[in-house]
Formats: sequence, C-alpha cells, structure tokens
Amino acid sequence: MTGQTIAEKVLGAHSAGGGRVRAGDLIDARVDGLMAINYQWMRATYERIGFPDGPPNVWDPARVFLMNEHVQPPADLDSAIGNYQSKLVANRLGLTHFYESEMGVCHQMMLDYGLVRPGELVLGNDSHTTAHGGINALSTGIGADETAYVWAFGELYLNVPETIKVVLRGAARPYPFGKDVILYLAGVYGDDFAQDKAIEFHGGFAAASDVATRLCIADHAVEVGAAFGVFLADEKTRAYVDERNVERIPWQPVAPDPDARYSRVIEVDCDALGFQVARPFRFDNVAPVDASAGVRIDQARIGSCANGRFEDIEIAARMLEGRHVAPGVRFYVSPASVRVYKQCADAGLISVLLEAGVQVQDPGCMICQTPGIVLNEETCITSTTRNYRGRFGGSRTSEAQIYLAGPATVTAAAIAGEIVDPTEFLR
Repeated sequence: MTGQTIAEKVLGAHSAGGGRVRAGDLIDARVDGLMAINYQWMRATYERIGFPDGPPNVWDPARVFLMNEHVQPPADLDSAIGNYQSKLVANRLGLTHFYESEMGVCHQMMLDYGLVRPGELVLGNDSHTTAHGGINALSTGIGADETAYVWAFGELYLNVPETIKVVLRGAARPYPFGKDVILYLAGVYGDDFAQDKAIEFHGGFAAASDVATRLCIADHAVEVGAAFGVFLADEKTRAYVDERNVERIPWQPVAPDPDARYSRVIEVDCDALGFQVARPFRFDNVAPVDASAGVRIDQARIGSCANGRFEDIEIAARMLEGRHVAPGVRFYVSPASVRVYKQCADAGLISVLLEAGVQVQDPGCMICQTPGIVLNEETCITSTTRNYRGRFGGSRTSEAQIYLAGPATVTAAAIAGEIVDPTEFLR
C-alpha cells in the first residue's frame, strides 16, 4: 500500500470516520482549534441565520481563540462596535482565550501563546493561517460561514488535497531569505501552481533554516494557491514550540512516509538564488532584484505575518546602523506581536531604527494596509504579503506601484532611495 503525505496523515487522524484517507476524499474533519478574528466579519453570518446577538453556543470554550487584532485599536465606529460585541460574546460563552485589546498579528499571537502545535489541524478566518505549517501544523484559512459552523460544532467537511513536494536544496543564509525563495517559486511556476493542494517543503535549505524562515514560506503558500504549506518538524521546531507551550499540551510531529505519493516534485537550488522582487501588481511577476534596480521609491515597509518577526527587524537594524533612511522615503517597521516588539526593544533594535529615521509602528496587521496611503504617483517596496492594485489605499490608489521583496532588499532600498541589490549593505 502506497505511503501517505503529511496532509493525508493529519486529516486521516482528524477524520470523524477514522482510518486512512487519500487525496480526493471528502472527510468530516474534527479540528484542534479555531482562530476567530474580528467578530464583525462573522456578525452578518449570525444575523442571517437568526442570531443577532451572536453565536448561541461554542463547541469548546478552550479551543476557540478570539482576537480583535486586525482592528486594534479600532479606526472607525463599526470596528469599535465589532470589538465590543466580541467582548460580549466571549464573556457570555466563557471563552478561555480572548484577546480583547492586544496588538499583534493573529498568526504570530497563536504561536506566541502556544495555541497551535505540530501535527494539529487548526482553521482560521484569515487566508494566511497557512503560516502555522512552518511548525509542522496543518492549518488553513476559511470563510465567515465556515467559521461560524466550526465555532458551533468543532468540525468541517474538508477535501483531502493532493500534495506537491518542494525540495529546497542548499544552505541557510545569515539573513532572512524565505521571501526570496517563495517569490522565486511563484515567478517560475505561477501563483496558482499549487491550487487547492498541499505543499511539503523538504531539503537541506528547509532543514537548515530557522523557524522564522519556515513560517514566512508557509505563510505565503496561500499566494501560490495552496490549501496547506507544511515543513517537517525537528529540534528547532521542538525548542520553538516547547518554549511557548505553557499549558504543556502534548503534541506529536508528523512526517510523510518514504513512499508517499506526490502529484509533483519541484527542486530548487537555493544556493544559486539571488534576491528576488515581485513587481506590480502580481505575486508571480517576479525577477531578480537587478531587473528592478534604479526604481525610485517613496515608501518602504517591513512587517506582517510574513516578515514581522525578530529576524526580519534585526537585519533592518543591522543594515541601518550608522546609516539613515534616504531623504523623501517613509520607512515603516511593525513587529508582528507584542512579544516580538519586546524582543526587539530588549536587543536595542528599536533605538537603532529610530535613530536611522524609521517610523516604528504598533504591532499588528495594519502594516498590510495602513499606515501611510501610497498615492497613484508613488512607489512602495514592502516585505508584507501582497502587491495587488490599491493594496495601500483602496481603489482610488490603483495606480500606486507596489513591489514585494524580503526585508534586506526593502531596507537597502530605503537607504538608497531606490531599489538596489542589498549585498553591499549586508557586508
């Protein structure tokens, strides 16, 4: 009998029917946890089905994780009302994990508080929930209606996906390089090469990389269409998870069988890769940084669920030490969580950034949308998640030029005032 992939193993273990499952099966999956953010996103669902005051019950008050982080602090009346209603619901149903006023990115907060572990199946109403695959969890984003259902029943029908095996060969870099790897994959194979599939990341580069790099790549699995993006667990994973697993909930990593069946195998020589840039207005409009060299910028950003971790901010501070942001450039940096912010402050990074002219922002998801509208006449380079039209200002700024790159490339551009190869600054 042919072996199983990670997705097949995890979904089989969580299937209400039990037993082995195969790609193509439809299963009733019992989840380990539900990340629910921004109650106002679910409010319309509950109102439509006759519950104007919100969900009448919860399947497990200890395994629904409710967060207001996308709108913290709330910037408008509707968001403030939604946050207040979140509190009413959390109190009424006795939710164990309700983060009412903490700033941060939901995916990083899930990790910081040890709410997701290897081998688990966790769903969330945000597309970048795939990030948790960086620690060997099977995790994906769902819509508001599905979130309301899981909230009540703790299960959801899921298709068992085919799996693509991506072998990342080479050595880890001494700076964040995950964004460059996933951009390269999107540029060569398209932003839909893994549509509705799972991706397993293997190879020497994957094994040698730190957890932050793995989280970045898994986070962006959704940008190439994947339902799941998952790495194997190792001692780095164990150290990262155990430090945060304060409730000491037992967990078990999952690995594929040696004879697992894959729909496709892709191999990448990461040692041969240089820095990559996605040009407007697609994630897969990718070329080496030299192809965009000389493009003048008005704004630069580092942050988000993809690149707001300590390692991303540390490289920016290291490159900026003794230097200054170029005149006319607005450089925004936002840590992914309060824990990351404190890490950066304790290491002295925040002072370095401020002295260099960086505008350090509150932790949170707003770095992907605000601060700082990018006007039609302006250009931004960012390590956040997406670069589609109007991403930083809505439809009225649809001509604003948005480039995606890793933190080193973003920082180099902020120093030079234009897109450049960051190699010289890294030396």
